This record gives sequence, structure tokens and C-alpha cells, in this order.
Amino acid sequence: MADAASSFLQGKVERILVPVDFSPKSILAIEHAVVAARMYGASVCLLHVVDSTVFIAGTVPGALEEIASRCEAALESLAESVRKQEIPCTIELRQGGLDLQIEEVIAAEDIGILVLATKAGTAFGGFQIASTAERILRKTAIPVLTVAACHPVRKWSGNGRFQVFYATDLSPESVRSLDHARAIQHRLPVDITIAHVVSSHASAREIDNASQQLKALAEGTSSKVAILQGRVGPALCKASQSIGADLIVVGVKHHSLLRELLIGHNLLEILSGACCPVMTVRL
Repeated sequence: MADAASSFLQGKVERILVPVDFSPKSILAIEHAVVAARMYGASVCLLHVVDSTVFIAGTVPGALEEIASRCEAALESLAESVRKQEIPCTIELRQGGLDLQIEEVIAAEDIGILVLATKAGTAFGGFQIASTAERILRKTAIPVLTVAACHPVRKWSGNGRFQVFYATDLSPESVRSLDHARAIQHRLPVDITIAHVVSSHASAREIDNASQQLKALAEGTSSKVAILQGRVGPALCKASQSIGADLIVVGVKHHSLLRELLIGHNLLEILSGACCPVMTVRL
């Protein structure tokens, strides 16, 4: 997984993983994965995990095998729709816990990006167990692209410049995640906006200090900087929408719970309220 993360920083992604539960949300995630695969020249792997723990052994003989067979057929149908778009695509059908199976596939298949569907307004309602998605974000070493179901796919047409909105709390860990935002420049003509949110009651001195730190981050590049005020989640969502962002990038601490993420407990508001996909990078 470390090698895959390093490859991303070098602008190289060979495999993209999409967990699928056959809901409209996961179908949308596949569409975004196709866009990313075309951008990086990567292949796509579709994963469906059958939770065998919901079945009582012997209650309905052969029921689990029948369900697995139907899921495999449905997964193959989705994979074929990806292949028709000239993107190589494989499938993985597994049994067990979703987060563990995702972790195993990432390690075995040299996955460079994980694409997760989220349900706007209810965080990770697209998964059977919300805490499963929390553990995925917390444990996954590679970049995770989350897609809210309420927003249409925004496919970069190849015209103009790709707009990346990078959010930072100016901590050393957060600053390091800026490299992941800049790594996209290996593949696309990218404009990066570096944003930081201060309190509505921040003093002029605090605002000036934050502004100077952002300018230092942008020094030597064409990146723009933005000092925002208010609640972190809503402020970032509004600002990213105003610039027409194609992607938001934020960093998360590997040891934190979801509600204790690097930029605060408002990450759920960002994931559900963003106008575009959000890439979270474990630091």
C-alpha cells in the first residue's frame, strides 16, 4: 500500500477500486472511477462483499450460494459496461466484513485510489454499517475519493483547467497532504486553490498570520490562496463551489476517529455538501 501511495504522488495510478452494493450511489461511484481511470490510464476493479454473517447456517440450504451467484452476475454486468468505455475492468466477489475485504484487495491488487459512494446529508448511509466506512477512511493508506449521491458526475471535458480546492488547517501533517493535490498536475493542467478557515471572531492579526502561511505554501507556484471565516464545513463547501472546483482535497490523521479528523468534526459536512468529489488523504 505504501508503494501505491508513493506512485500516486508521482502521478502514477494503475488500479482503482470501487466497492459496489448495486445501489444508485455505487453506480455513480463507478462513473467517477471511469473518469479517473481514463485520466491516469488505469484499470478498474469492482468489489462486492457478501456479508455471510446475516445468514443462519442451515436455515435455507444453498441460499448463500444462490445470492453469491446472482451478485457475481450483476457485478460482471457492471464490469462489462466499464469495458465498453475502453477501460480494463475486473471483478472481486468476497464474503466477510467490508472493511477487511477492502483492505485485503488494496494490498493484493496494488490499488492506487479507492472510490467510495456516500449519501449526502447522512454521511456514509450507502454502506450497510456506517462505522464500516469510518474505519475504511481511518485505516486506508491510499487516497480515498468520496462521491456524494446527490451531485451529478462532473466530467472534466479536457478543455480549460482542472480546478483543485485544497483545504488545510496549517498543521505540519496537513501541509504534507498538499503534495497529493499537486500530484494531479502530473496528469492535467491544474489550478490549485489553498484554503484555510478561521473563526468568525478571528482577530486581524490571526487572519494576517494565516494569510502569510498560505502565501508561503503557494510560493513559487501559481496556486491561489483563500482565507475563509465561519464554520469549517459550510465555508469550504461554499468557497469550492464558487470557484467551480472539480475536486476537493483534505487530509486525515491516521489515528483519529472520523469525528476527530484533521480539519475538525465538519468533514462529514464537507463530504455530504461538496459540489464535487472529495479526496481524503491519510497522513
